[in-house]
Amino acid sequence: MEREATEPGLGIYLPDDFDTAPRHAMEYQRLLGARIAILSFYVAWGSACDPPDLAGLERVLQSGFTPMITWEPWALMDVPEGGGPENQPAYSLATIVGGRYDEYIRNWALELNRLSAPVFLRPMHEMNGDWYPWCGTVNGNRPKHYVEAWRYMRSIFREVGNSKTTWVWSPYVHSVPDEPGNGITDYFPGTGEVDWLGLDGYNWGTTRDWSSWQGFSDIFNKAYHLMTQLAPGKPVMIAEVGCAEQGGDKGRWIKDAGKALRTQFTEIKAVVWFNVDKECDWRIESSAESLHSFARHWSIR
Repeated sequence: MEREATEPGLGIYLPDDFDTAPRHAMEYQRLLGARIAILSFYVAWGSACDPPDLAGLERVLQSGFTPMITWEPWALMDVPEGGGPENQPAYSLATIVGGRYDEYIRNWALELNRLSAPVFLRPMHEMNGDWYPWCGTVNGNRPKHYVEAWRYMRSIFREVGNSKTTWVWSPYVHSVPDEPGNGITDYFPGTGEVDWLGLDGYNWGTTRDWSSWQGFSDIFNKAYHLMTQLAPGKPVMIAEVGCAEQGGDKGRWIKDAGKALRTQFTEIKAVVWFNVDKECDWRIESSAESLHSFARHWSIR
């Protein structure tokens, strides 16, 4: 059957590199009978990926997928003794604005502009949480510093004439801590500074002491309406989503999510599934029932 015109495009995160992800994504396309439009990748500033892997990104593009790079200012292995990964002063927002990483940012801006087509760039995601060094309530940061850092990075891309980068601003569906001054809107850099709006959210089911089973609408409804009011007309994506198995019926959850996307969340143009067994088994194929539901309700057969 033909996919309804209002159904958003599908993206996927696979724990693969630029070389292996396209091949695995094609396997998922055959398995699901659904076209995958976006392949998601994560790049930490503290990694060796400077300059960006243009050959790898070009292979993704030539395979028919649009890469989305979640660009993370931190060093994954540089966790301070006795502290969490969010406490990395070398990657505070003030340090970014202070110019320490100008050369790195400029190199990326120049190199990404050499690609044959635009890519999504999602810098400093989930900034309204408290688990990354760029979040607004940790590491000496404030939400206003996030806005400054975003505008600063984008100004460098503009200075070098980059036109091959689509900027995705992507908070979490709810703020942690949920308190005045740490709301989603406190981090918005302005309609002229973002190209797409993104949201991350998960159904953790009963896998944690603090979690319970939530439907897709329960997770995204409030933040979605806030985002569409914040920047009317901007395209919206679900940049990360997944569902646990424990606590409910994952297959039914996927079916209901598909219906909600077509009827309630009509401004959402893409949904990127976080397809990895990590904190939970978020994968589409975590069970036969989950896989069957996804193939049935996202099929373009």
